[in-house]
Amino acid sequence: MKTTTAEMKCSMNNQAIEDGYLLLGDWMLKNQVKSPFDANCGRSISMYDAKTGYIYLSQGWMTGLMCAALCALHKRTGRQEYLDAAIRAGNYVVSLQVMDPREKRYHGLFRELTPQSIECAPRDATSAAWGLVWLYNATKNPMYLERAQLFAEWHMDYAMCEGWPRYALYMLDNLDDFYAQGSFQSGTGLFYYDLFLATGDARYIERGLRPLAVNYRDRFFNEDGSLILEREAFTGRVVEMAPEAKMHQYNDDFGAAMLQVAADLFKDESFRERALQYAQWLARNQDADGNFGGGTTPSGVPTALMYFHDLGQYYQDEELLNARERTLKALLDLQYAGEEDSRLNGGVRGAYEVMGNPPPIPGAPAKHVNLRCSVYALMALLKLESNLEEIWLGRHNGQWKDPLHRGAFQEHLQKMGYLNWDEARK
Repeated sequence: MKTTTAEMKCSMNNQAIEDGYLLLGDWMLKNQVKSPFDANCGRSISMYDAKTGYIYLSQGWMTGLMCAALCALHKRTGRQEYLDAAIRAGNYVVSLQVMDPREKRYHGLFRELTPQSIECAPRDATSAAWGLVWLYNATKNPMYLERAQLFAEWHMDYAMCEGWPRYALYMLDNLDDFYAQGSFQSGTGLFYYDLFLATGDARYIERGLRPLAVNYRDRFFNEDGSLILEREAFTGRVVEMAPEAKMHQYNDDFGAAMLQVAADLFKDESFRERALQYAQWLARNQDADGNFGGGTTPSGVPTALMYFHDLGQYYQDEELLNARERTLKALLDLQYAGEEDSRLNGGVRGAYEVMGNPPPIPGAPAKHVNLRCSVYALMALLKLESNLEEIWLGRHNGQWKDPLHRGAFQEHLQKMGYLNWDEARK
């Protein structure tokens, strides 16, 4: 570890951070479909352009991550309306799951967008299932955990290929599935870790987190810390992506968070060192105003903020902690405040991310909001302001410890007159 005297606490006023995440939570509440008589109940705005009036409702994966973020916000504030909104979101996710056991190849997956969708992107579906794990943690309703486990069974048997998720599949025989390996799929490992914490089923580490962490560490980084964005399945050949598809060089969808969890669980610092290299690359390639790519990748701002915070504190790295300050300012600047339009006010600016959407009005200044950026921003702001444990803030604040060395079992041994398990075995 470095031994600098870098300031550990964020210099930004905590009130500004709290105001930001409360405004975000209220934006999500106001724009969620709430009527149980509407098939979209639980979804929210995924993208909205105030200039054109274009609205796109949230996909399964964004609805799932919004569910997780609202659970975190409920734990932080105690406000019941956030949990109610999370339950609505989770119930929409549940409606996307294929439940017919005769469909062995698809039984348990989550459809991409609506209950009629014929496509499933395993990384996206993982985020949908992930939200259900956190909804179970918040409500203790076993149905949500059972649905997440059903998905995990499908994912381990049908979606993992050579230790990495498949790219996309289609529930029609005349459409071929995709097998490409994208760096953004690395965050899948966090779902498996959280599911392990909720169930104690070690297969989720053996068949989920470990192969993903090893593959990501060893196969998706360049020497300078930047990401290899895509490889061919089976051959491993690096694929050169089009410039417009390079958003994930700045937003890795929680791969670096997954590496930190792997470092803690496996007691192997090589995983965290990879995350550090990536965070340092982000800091070196950050715009002066705290954005990335000239402002073209706003979703990279909140994820980078999490990494600068976590890794900057762990290594006491002044460069990362300074980058954290720039990034926090950039994130708060991306949030709409004081807008009369309730579809904008409180949300965070983002980019169009759906093929076939209408082009913006020529010459008009961009004025649109994006749920991916908004959910990530909520998570990042909670992380900076809160020290709550057992809450998803990019990764767990606490570290897993084998029950053999803690809790009720340890108390039982002590009552029997033993100091620890090793003494009891003698």
